[in-house]
Amino acid sequence: MKSIRLLRHAESAANAGLPTSDPGEIPLTAHGRAAAESAAREYDGPAPQLIVVSPFLRARQTAEPFIMRFPAATVETTWPVQEFTYISPQRCLQTTFEDRRPLVEGYWSKASPGYVDGPGAESFAGFIARVRESLAKLKEREEETILVVCHEMFMQAAKFYNQPGENPHDADPLRRFFNYKRMDPVPNLGWRDLPGLPPEPPTSR
Repeated sequence: MKSIRLLRHAESAANAGLPTSDPGEIPLTAHGRAAAESAAREYDGPAPQLIVVSPFLRARQTAEPFIMRFPAATVETTWPVQEFTYISPQRCLQTTFEDRRPLVEGYWSKASPGYVDGPGAESFAGFIARVRESLAKLKEREEETILVVCHEMFMQAAKFYNQPGENPHDADPLRRFFNYKRMDPVPNLGWRDLPGLPPEPPTSR
């Protein structure tokens, strides 16, 4: 059975309450970098054969000490495991999370899976589609120990939609996920293990 462990990035500038602009370029704080190094040193899970890293800067910086500790692992940084950007970055230039709170609350109260807020944003339906695409890719990989360095909502959605019977096309999918994620917060450097997936049998040539 596969071991698939999801890891949320360490403390970012946005997590620390600092103003930010581009979601993909938010860095770790000094505290976050130190915490990521400590987490890599103390990691006691199975040595990953594959490390998948979100393209967002805060995830790449978090992954660096894990990649150094496990040099034999294959590292892939082009998977679509970045965080869900549902508010257009153009509306959030140099804002803090508290500044954005009315926009966040307005988005989730709208509960429209196909809604796109503006340039640089994606719909909830699009987000879930790439989560499910990533889960399928993880199942297809031959590596039996995989570490995915990503983000809180991606982790929550991966766990939620990995459950049998959960279908994002059912009625009111956005509100059901919102209620779920409120009950399952993931701290910085928090782990979530996906249920083991049997490796795909090798194809004959």
